[in-house]
Amino acid sequence: MSIALIGATGRTGRLVAEKLHRAGISFRALLRDEAQRAHFEGLGATVAMVDLTQDFGAALAGARTVIFTAGSAETEGAAQEAQIDRDAIIKAVDYAKQHGADRFIVISTLLAYAPERAPDALRHYAQMKRASDDYLIGSGLDYLVLRPGTLTMEPGTGTIEVVIDAQSARAPVARADVADVVLEALKVGVVNTIFGFAGGSESIDDALAALR
Repeated sequence: MSIALIGATGRTGRLVAEKLHRAGISFRALLRDEAQRAHFEGLGATVAMVDLTQDFGAALAGARTVIFTAGSAETEGAAQEAQIDRDAIIKAVDYAKQHGADRFIVISTLLAYAPERAPDALRHYAQMKRASDDYLIGSGLDYLVLRPGTLTMEPGTGTIEVVIDAQSARAPVARADVADVVLEALKVGVVNTIFGFAGGSESIDDALAALR
């Protein structure tokens, strides 16, 4: 399995990288900070230095699966949201197709189900995520759009609640559980679906097994 991990240094991406390593799955980490290289090489990853606002297509050469975990920071504003949460994902989808990838997994947000209902401070972010989700879904690649609810850095529980809308309040979900969803989805081969989830009591294994 040849995997390219975009956003490997982020709070969720780093957890995905660590779980890939522990599962014995080789991957390529796309980084922009040279100081992070040693950490990811220590996880057995190959490293490609990229800037997501520039052309990073060559870093996806040979990857069969692309996992996009990068996201704008809460304080970076609308321009960064457009660059990272929409434009970089759209470019990554195009590059993945150009280089022969056949599966693309993106971590989106529960708010993308209904951006118009998102809180004012998060509405543009939700719109950008929805735009890139829709682009991926229409791309012709096998896709998996993961839409977790509010994220925390709490320890993972191994359990979630499957959600199909953004209408009501949901329990937060640990980033560690999001990373486990990514790994389990890789294992069981879930594709061509949108998977919304929040904190809950159903095991991740059971929730994803129901999608096979």
